[in-house]
Amino acid sequence: MKVITRLLALKIILGLSLVSAEAEEMDSLLNLSIEDLLNIKVSTGSTSSETVVSTPAIVSRYNRIDMERMGVTNLREMFNFIPGVIVQDSLPGWASVQIRGVDEAFNQKVLFLLDGVPYHQPSHSLIPMDGIPWESISHVEVIRGPGSVVYGTQASGGVLNVITRTDTDENSAFVKIGTNNLREASAYLNWQLSNDVAIYAAFEYRTQDEYETTYNEIFPDVGAVSDEVSRLLESESGLLRYTSNEFIFQFQAFSSTTIGINDAYTDKNTLQPTILESKGYLAHLENSWNTDKSRITAFIDYNYYTFDLQINNIFAPGSHALATKDNNGKDDYRVRFGGDFVYNINDSLDFSAGLEKETRSNGVYRLYSVDMPNNPLVTFLEKDQVDEFSAFTQLDYKYEEWRVLVGARFTDNEISGQKTTPRTAISYKIDKNQSFKYLHSTGFNSPNPTQTSINAAGNVIGNKSLTAEVVTTQDFAYSYSKDNMLFVANVYYLEAKDFIIRRFDDSVGAVSFFNEGNYTRKGAEIDFQLSRPNSKVFMNLAYQKEGNKVILDDPDAFNTPRLTLSIGANKNVGDKHNFGANVSYIGARNNLDSYSVLNIIYTTQFSDYDFFAVVRNVTDEDILNPSNTAQNSVLVAQGEKGRNFQLGVRVNF
Repeated sequence: MKVITRLLALKIILGLSLVSAEAEEMDSLLNLSIEDLLNIKVSTGSTSSETVVSTPAIVSRYNRIDMERMGVTNLREMFNFIPGVIVQDSLPGWASVQIRGVDEAFNQKVLFLLDGVPYHQPSHSLIPMDGIPWESISHVEVIRGPGSVVYGTQASGGVLNVITRTDTDENSAFVKIGTNNLREASAYLNWQLSNDVAIYAAFEYRTQDEYETTYNEIFPDVGAVSDEVSRLLESESGLLRYTSNEFIFQFQAFSSTTIGINDAYTDKNTLQPTILESKGYLAHLENSWNTDKSRITAFIDYNYYTFDLQINNIFAPGSHALATKDNNGKDDYRVRFGGDFVYNINDSLDFSAGLEKETRSNGVYRLYSVDMPNNPLVTFLEKDQVDEFSAFTQLDYKYEEWRVLVGARFTDNEISGQKTTPRTAISYKIDKNQSFKYLHSTGFNSPNPTQTSINAAGNVIGNKSLTAEVVTTQDFAYSYSKDNMLFVANVYYLEAKDFIIRRFDDSVGAVSFFNEGNYTRKGAEIDFQLSRPNSKVFMNLAYQKEGNKVILDDPDAFNTPRLTLSIGANKNVGDKHNFGANVSYIGARNNLDSYSVLNIIYTTQFSDYDFFAVVRNVTDEDILNPSNTAQNSVLVAQGEKGRNFQLGVRVNF
């Protein structure tokens, strides 16, 4: 059956790319962006925008509109399309990100950026995957591996960068309904006040509930449990951006609610549903000063981000507890300020340097009975803060067809200590369309307060002796770009030292954290994009040699698929219609079978209105992923169940 499913998915995708139709280009949002892929810019790999072929990092870039026309409908799915990246539902309900097999239950190993600005929760490292208005997104860029000295800690696995829209020629808004009581609305607005001054705004509201997920699990010390859990996702978010010449002010805020389960408190009668309520905002100020040969940028940002976790039926049916931060979470914040300097010494040599200071604060984290909200049952985490100073410098030298980039980042974390991490990139341009690259980069990632200090007896216990983890990668890449075709192939070698893993510790009777990951990984990735006047095809593949193997020194390898594959395509038919589809294949892992998820979409345009219909999980696959609450967990995190449908309309004005 799975073979038939995959053949059907592949046939639909390839069929879209091979259909022959003499059609004019569609207007508005149905007009495929026939950009010369040779000139598409990315900004995540260096201090300035460069082409994918030229940038000194392994970066993938995908536009939201392209992804939407292929049936991708949210940010989770958009990142999931990137080679080597898997975004799945965790057991507690939030989005869990794995890059090249590297992950952590709260996403501590992924650096999430909004327009280049770090955005994450300070005590647990949660990221706002459901907190960015869909209509505000221009594109995403992903570095796989530590990748760049420009960015700091929390990038062991990679860097996810969401770039928001700054176009001023059109506003847009859409509403969507669908299966499982889906209701969604999003809008993007802009005002061009003068040639140099503009305001951009966006908002989104989304709710989806009333779908049941069946769990048939064998829990440690409990035994077999079978139950139904009603899942929920509700989120609202807004974004405001003001630009004046080289000055930028940006404010983003969100709140979200998800429902999952908590395996730590499961008894023999029922699963314990958990309700995670997150909220936060990010305020960022930035100004640049430019001359013919230099640029100076100064910035400051404030990131408030907290959450509450309600655990139902924890003591008895109908008895609920709330794990929450004191003072309404106001002590959960990050303050970051600094700047960078770029100087063009001559036609061949550029120099850049930067520094930043960051303070991360976490509030008191306690467990309360919902019936007795003024009397804490236990304190999980005490109030604390940590300061981190970092500085980077790099030289970028070009000679004929060669380019050599050498740099380093110095980090001084008051808990984890000091570390200098180097970066080297050597590239050779075969001709204007082809290049070879060798990249060597090292990432330094400090443990967060949960990993060092949490005290939830019988559940999770922190380890104060943790040190920072270090991940080093070497990439060999070939890039080709011509006639609206982009092809990037690379092989990599990853080495982890003192890698922080979580596993069950018999001595404390709970999950804890250890610097026990000293291992190597090898893999290969392909990223292919093809654009034609009336069609577009994307395909990527990731192979990880150690995937789905039991390796003593690399316990997370068992949770990593050996092969993942994504294919997407869309096709204009006539001047009013567009058909698209995408399929994602996740290989077998952790005693779970492989699966493929196929989504198809039809879009039609009338005047300024776009109407679209989406069928998701066409072949009704079971979406099953291993839980990463511990490396040796036998539990299964399940995604949305069954085939589902969406209908929507977008207006452009």
